[in-house]
Amino acid sequence: MTAEQVCSNDGLVIYELLASDDDERLEAMLALYAKFFPEYAHYLPRMRRRAAFPGDRREGHLTHYWLFEYEGKPVGLTTFRYIAKRACGIGVSFAIENASRSIRIGKQRLSAFVIGKIMQQLNQDAEQMNGELYGLVTEVEHKNLMEHYKTMGMLELPMKYVEPIYPPEEEGEDLQSRIEKISFVPVYLAITVNKEFTLSTSLLRKFAEAFLIDHYELPKSHPMVQKTLMSIK
Repeated sequence: MTAEQVCSNDGLVIYELLASDDDERLEAMLALYAKFFPEYAHYLPRMRRRAAFPGDRREGHLTHYWLFEYEGKPVGLTTFRYIAKRACGIGVSFAIENASRSIRIGKQRLSAFVIGKIMQQLNQDAEQMNGELYGLVTEVEHKNLMEHYKTMGMLELPMKYVEPIYPPEEEGEDLQSRIEKISFVPVYLAITVNKEFTLSTSLLRKFAEAFLIDHYELPKSHPMVQKTLMSIK
């Protein structure tokens, strides 16, 4: 089955790849992922397996794998999900080819247009699941990048957050064994706001747990999860 078109505008087509059997586009997306995120290339087998299932495979989650094509050529990707009990979306990956970043869709740069589509999708997901959406939460690797994103309207979330990085998969290894081999890297957590809200301790915990517990599958009792949650004042 050919991947479903999310939208088609001014030469840009965005495709939803989950459960599509569109192997050519899936491999194009994974090749872009490996190019832009070589340090995470060992995640590709898991991503390929995940792509065989629909976005609602996990209860309370709606996941998306999008490929961007411009004039028939793959130029970018994003993977993200809505998590109902956390009242937010999480942006797992987002990348656009350098040569394509100046493309304009209508009056918007390509990146701004796609982010708008992501927010629109997350609002649809929240409505579908009778949930709320405070915004799209994202990991940001560097301080300079965080400062740049602030000028674009993103809000830095006040906490000491760490990104878990899983090791390459080994045959027969269970989740607990892999968790024991995780390395942790200090990064920033930020949100693209969907609606005005007061940044409470409760919401900050939800946003951190969306990544650490729901996405990375760490137990809440894990020392690094507890350290992050304890840093929230």
